[in-house]
Amino acid sequence: MITDDTLREGMQTPGFSFSTSEKIELARLISESGIKRALVSYPPAHRSEFDVTRSIVNKGYFTETFALGRTLKQDIDIIYETGASISLHLPFKIDNMDPIVDNIKYACSKGRSVEIGFVDIDMFNVNEIVKFCKKMEDAGVDVIQLPDTRGMLDPGKIWSVIKSVKNGTKIKIEAHCHNDHGMAVANTVSAITAGSDYVDTTIFGTGERNGIADSMTISDYLVRNGIEKGINLDRLKIAYNYMYGLIMKKIGSKFFSDNMPLYGNNSVIQTAGTHVAYSSVFEEKNYSVNVYTGKKMIMEILNKNGINYDVRNLDRIVSLVKDESARRGEVLTVNDIIKIAGEIA
Repeated sequence: MITDDTLREGMQTPGFSFSTSEKIELARLISESGIKRALVSYPPAHRSEFDVTRSIVNKGYFTETFALGRTLKQDIDIIYETGASISLHLPFKIDNMDPIVDNIKYACSKGRSVEIGFVDIDMFNVNEIVKFCKKMEDAGVDVIQLPDTRGMLDPGKIWSVIKSVKNGTKIKIEAHCHNDHGMAVANTVSAITAGSDYVDTTIFGTGERNGIADSMTISDYLVRNGIEKGINLDRLKIAYNYMYGLIMKKIGSKFFSDNMPLYGNNSVIQTAGTHVAYSSVFEEKNYSVNVYTGKKMIMEILNKNGINYDVRNLDRIVSLVKDESARRGEVLTVNDIIKIAGEIA
């Protein structure tokens, strides 16, 4: 039932990034705990994400290995070439649904499992969500991911959404609950009781802003209630120990207070470039930069710091920022970005 998202969502943890070797080792440890479904990367973001996905797929760690991208043919093709199953997220703002549906049908024609993330479910009523899920079912999609992207729902509301979709369609459902208001675990348990087929979790609940539901907590719930019998909590602790070491090395113990919902600094920090591009949805102006960054994020950082640059060089600047983050396995500082922009100029 668990889809481990540590290797992808965890890359959006403020102040954190993986190296390729760290991702592969963590994938091995997670799989040895008995978790056999994972979303491991965002290959369209950078070549390092492509390479690590292909390596994890070739090693056969998970029964189902997914990689994430946008509902664009070029992203679909990149994911397909890694050997992974295809996970796509809808745009945060949709002007025309027809080409999106065409691209989703294209993904389904590839012969791999396809899941589609319907972002910001708190901004839609239940009937709209059910209608969309039916449309995806008709298009051949295998799984609908229903993310509470902003962490705005409570257990009653997410139960109602999941139950309505399960009653109105035959498509499989995956819940992805963010922790902005501290509800991620409660909402995930509620989604399970409503009939969700899969739930997304990460080690230490890492992820964008305050992260998502914690893997150990949800695994324990599933094991204690006889829902999952294949997860070994002692083996999962080994993966936690490894992740703890990475957090302490790259961020330090302050991560655990920074990541407290509402209180911690992580509440207002974005990593993914898509979130910055849709600032009407995500209004935070504090950024953590790694290979998931985008042009809009780098532009805002350079502009905010009064750095002059030729916009014709922006793609090159972004590419070098990502290359450096991948090489170091770390997030880059503002000074790092300014230095790279200055070298291009």
